[in-house]
Amino acid sequence: MIRSVFAGVCRTPFVAASRATTYKAPALVHRFYSDQATPEAAPVQPASSTKSTEAKQDAEAAPAISAQDVEKLKQTITEKDAKLRELKDAYLRSLADAENIRTRAKTEVDNTKAFAIQKFAKDLLDTVDILELAIKHVPQEHLADKVANKSLVDLYEGVDMTKSNLLRTLERHGVESFDPMDQPYDPNTSHALYQAPIPGKTPGHVFAVEKRGYSIKGRTLRPAQVGVVLDPSGN
Repeated sequence: MIRSVFAGVCRTPFVAASRATTYKAPALVHRFYSDQATPEAAPVQPASSTKSTEAKQDAEAAPAISAQDVEKLKQTITEKDAKLRELKDAYLRSLADAENIRTRAKTEVDNTKAFAIQKFAKDLLDTVDILELAIKHVPQEHLADKVANKSLVDLYEGVDMTKSNLLRTLERHGVESFDPMDQPYDPNTSHALYQAPIPGKTPGHVFAVEKRGYSIKGRTLRPAQVGVVLDPSGN
């Protein structure tokens, strides 16, 4: 059995040999060697190390500064500091002056607005005085009989209403009246027309008001015309 199989195998043609590809030997590469050592590449230094080295070289190359040069530099710095302080002081003074000018300008504008009608209002005070005198000189007993003196009563009421309306108009524009009766005499708000000793009255106080005083925005527009109690001892 073994012989028949081997014989069959020997008689089978060798097909694999005919299908095999042709083998090519690799090309020979020649390498040459030298007895000398290959030079190594220089190590790469970091950037910071390079900068510090350059700075060190620049410092070594810079010329030495003498003590005299140092003193000159100190003196120059001192002079510059003094000049800087002077300029700063001048700058602060300029700011203060500008602020003062702005404040004064604002105050003047406000006063101009507040006292714009001062002259006009002062001229109207004469009219108010005339109306008050007219009302003051009407006998009260004539006003009591409204039937017999109807025309006089109507005229009196019309004059009084005109005066009241005029005073309200002035008040809307900041003009106010004041009566210093029985108050200490103040030369800033009142003008003494006369003095007289009055029993039972405190010397130096107002006992009569001939014309009322007026003020505008807290400023005296017209002083009141008054009579002042005189001290009998002359003090």
